Amino acid sequence: MFNSSYQNLSFRQQIISPSQSYPCPRCSTGLIEPHGLSECLNCSSCERSFVALRGGRLLTPANRLGFKIAPTFWWDGLRWHWAGTTASSRQLLTLVFLFFLPIVASHIAFSLNLFQDRPEWLSPALASAVIGLFSIQTIYFLCWDFDFVARQKDKEKRTPLPDRPYQN
Repeated sequence: MFNSSYQNLSFRQQIISPSQSYPCPRCSTGLIEPHGLSECLNCSSCERSFVALRGGRLLTPANRLGFKIAPTFWWDGLRWHWAGTTASSRQLLTLVFLFFLPIVASHIAFSLNLFQDRPEWLSPALASAVIGLFSIQTIYFLCWDFDFVARQKDKEKRTPLPDRPYQN
């Protein structure tokens, strides 16, 4: 019923060795391997570069992402765990401001009765919910380091299996 060999397994942070290869924490299909004589680890599939920081306990992106926010990871010996983001407190404060600014502006517009010809079903609560969803999606696409491009590259690299026809 229960395999006893997994009962004694501990989930502690392990040091990421720059001379070993690990599964990629972002695309899960490639391997991150050492890159030349540098400290960088490059993925063979999504072509991302990572570097181990804090004594080899955290894996962060090696590229400077500008205003993008990327996730960081830690290794337990079996799999990667999410350890947070690369966001600074200034970036987080700006994101909170950009999220609440349109909602507060819509409430001010409703309280000043600027929408006199609005339909009955358009309430301030509904407008706040729609504006909040729209602003969180905008913030996500502008600021988060998403990997749609890497997944598309991976899909283009794959070759169809010989016993199955290729389908788009």
